[in-house]
Amino acid sequence: MASLTLRKIHKSYGEVEVIKGVDLDIDDREFCVFVGPSGCGKSTLLRMIAGLEEITSGDLLIDGERVNEVPPAERGLAMVFQSYALYPHMTVRDNMAFALRLAGVPREERYGKVAAAAKVLQLDQLLDRKPRELSGGQRQRVAIGRAIVRNPKVFLFDEPLSNLDAALRVQMRIELARLHETLNATMVYVTHDQVEAMTLADKIVVLEGGVIEQAGTPLELYHHPRSLFVAGFIGSPRMNFLPVTVTAAGDGGATVSLPGGETVAVPVRAGGLRPGEKVTLGVRPEHLQPAAAGQLEAEVLVVERLGGETFLYAQLPGGQMLVVQADGENPTRVHDRIRVAVDPITCHLFDAKGLAVERAQRHPLADMRRPTARKAS
Repeated sequence: MASLTLRKIHKSYGEVEVIKGVDLDIDDREFCVFVGPSGCGKSTLLRMIAGLEEITSGDLLIDGERVNEVPPAERGLAMVFQSYALYPHMTVRDNMAFALRLAGVPREERYGKVAAAAKVLQLDQLLDRKPRELSGGQRQRVAIGRAIVRNPKVFLFDEPLSNLDAALRVQMRIELARLHETLNATMVYVTHDQVEAMTLADKIVVLEGGVIEQAGTPLELYHHPRSLFVAGFIGSPRMNFLPVTVTAAGDGGATVSLPGGETVAVPVRAGGLRPGEKVTLGVRPEHLQPAAAGQLEAEVLVVERLGGETFLYAQLPGGQMLVVQADGENPTRVHDRIRVAVDPITCHLFDAKGLAVERAQRHPLADMRRPTARKAS
């Protein structure tokens, strides 16, 4: 497999700059996910790695070797697209073997590689079928198998699950995670779905407007977002944001005034904050609890019952909305007025520029990584 290095990567179409100086290291055998809203530049960045888009400036290195001018076919990469792009008149076996056939690989060898890949992907019983006889998930596995047989240095995935229904997406996420472990491969994956990113990634790269907002482990981004953008993008439902005012700041943290007049002391490194400063309090739905002595009062507008958990969508007197995650047996109904408890230990503060105020302590799981796959001897 291989490592990828991006240094000061820029991409412009005429006078329009869409990638604005990306620096990134993707380690050997790492599963790296590019995530962000539509138009953030994630697919363009992937296509530059693949060689399908020219790099305006900067350096792209594979295993330390600069490959900016190397043609796509010679980079040792394999790409799986959003569309399956299977040949309808060919069998699964011939679809998977097609690139090897073009490369002049002998029939017996290429079909041997296809059989091995088909076994990994549980396609060995489907090799004689045509694409029209397959489900969406099976077709996507064939497209992945077509990449596997080439034994690439790096696998590139461009929103490969977006055409599947919800149940198949969950199944394919599990299969992709297992595939990464089985192949011991370097993978770069593009998606707009942050649940996919949290499920699959060793490293998540959050992009917005052609720049990297933050890169790190899934739990690092979840528990220590660097900005309002990252905090609102990572997590489902998204983090709650409340406009608050700093009433005191010191070595012990910052005390802020909540909507309704109650205060909460947030344990952050508050050296740059001053009393009277307007900041934003962020708190995730699972860290808010209905409680008789809660600091906030709100009217419930929507109750979303999902069985094991209940989401309460409630409005504060000032009009701000809160999402509260409660127990699945919570009896609250629409238009009930509830009090909501805020646990200061779980809160985040963001300054007037939208940047996170550093928390006093890191979350114990923030730096946790998946076990490194055993390298082939």
